[in-house]
This record gives sequence, C-alpha cells and structure tokens, in this order.
Amino acid sequence: MKRILSAAVFLPAFYLLVRLPSPYFGLLIATACVLGLLELYRLAQARGVRCHRIAGVLVALATLGSFFDPRLPILVPLVAAITLIPILSLLQRRPPEESLSADAVTVFSALFLGTLLGFQLALRQLGDELGGDLVFLLFLVVWGGDAAAYYVGSSLGKHSMTPRISPRKTWEGAAAGIAGSVLAALIARIWFFPQLRPSDCVLTGLLLGIAGILGDLVESIWKRGAGVKDSAFIVPGHGGILDRCDSLLFGGPILYYYFLFCMR
Repeated sequence: MKRILSAAVFLPAFYLLVRLPSPYFGLLIATACVLGLLELYRLAQARGVRCHRIAGVLVALATLGSFFDPRLPILVPLVAAITLIPILSLLQRRPPEESLSADAVTVFSALFLGTLLGFQLALRQLGDELGGDLVFLLFLVVWGGDAAAYYVGSSLGKHSMTPRISPRKTWEGAAAGIAGSVLAALIARIWFFPQLRPSDCVLTGLLLGIAGILGDLVESIWKRGAGVKDSAFIVPGHGGILDRCDSLLFGGPILYYYFLFCMR
C-alpha cells in the first residue's frame, strides 16, 4: 500500500517537472543526486570510511552541470576531483590509514552518480517534447520492469539469483521484469511515443530491463557490505533515493546512446 500511495503522490509531480522547461527537471535530478550521494557516504561510514561529503557534493553537481550545459566540459569536475580531494586529505591532516579509502570513495561516488544521473539530463536536453518523451520512456520501461519483477518474484519466485547478495531476487522475478520492460515499451509506443518501431520496443525493453536488474544488484551488494537493508527511509515503501533510483542509473546512458545511434 505504501508503494502505491508514494507513486500516487510522486507521479503527477514528476510529470509536471518533466514537461516544464528543462531547468526544473534539472533541479529534480540535482536533488536526487545530492540525497543519493549522501546515502552512499552513509553506507561507507558504516564501514568506517569518512568521506569528504561537501567536496563530493560539489563534484557531483559540477558533473551534472556538464551534461546540462556543454560549455562546462566533463573533464573539469573529473580533474578537480582526482587532484583536489586528495589534497583536501592532506590539509585536514587525516591519518594516513584513512586517506586512501576516504579519497577513493569520495571521488568514485560523486562521479558515479553525477555521470549516470547526468545522462537523464542529457536525454531531457534533446528537445522539449522529444526529450520529455525519452525521459518518460526511460522511467516507464525501467519502473514497469521493476514492478513486474517485484510482484512476480515475491509471489512465484523460487530460484534465487544471488543468494549471498540479495536472496529475495529470483530468476523468475528477473524474467518477469524483462518481459514487463518490453511490455512497457510497447505501451509507450501506443501511448505517447509512436516513433518507436516494434524492434525498438523489444530492444529497449531488453536492454533497460537488464540494466535495471544490474543496477539493483550493484546497490544491493553495497548495502550488504555496509550491513544495512535500505540506503535510507525517505520514500515510504521504497527506502531511500538510491533504493528508488538504482534501477534507473545504468538505463540513462543506454537509452541515450541507443537513441543517437539506432533511432535518430
């Protein structure tokens, strides 16, 4: 019930933000990026790694900015992160045994979320109508597969995919998730995206469905390593921002490049 209520509140607001001029959607993605990054840093802290949180947030936002405004090359936040954050450890006089892990996790987490979420901004920047449709396609296909995997896996799943990482994720749920993603792509073609060919529906459904499963498992192994069940408790019925966005992370670049090379 909590999942349904959360969706009922979030989806209308999400639709409005995507259809408004792109800076509004950019603000949504930036907020999700900052909250998700702080959740990642809390996972690291659970294992004794004290990250440079403020510096990491600035790097992540600068990385997002390079997708929003091409005048800011992505090399700028990349070079700044890998040079300035280790210097920050020196200035703070951190114990030598802490510096490597703190610097590495800070830089990787900031670039990981800033880059992967940045592709959602890149999709939106492809045009007011087209960009919005591509964002809706991404979320519909990924979340459609996610929902199918959850409900089929929880009711019919018997064969665990990764017992040590996420015992409740099953092969039956994964198959249902991929089928649900293909079905969601076909619905999108009928509903709002007639440019999709049937072959596009099948391929995007397969690719985004698999990407959603992999993104979910990547976050699961990090949470397992940190010894927590959910990354946070921001979204009722879903956990934290990472719990809600993990399946979308790898889908953004996949859909972006699929559109550029196979549909444009």
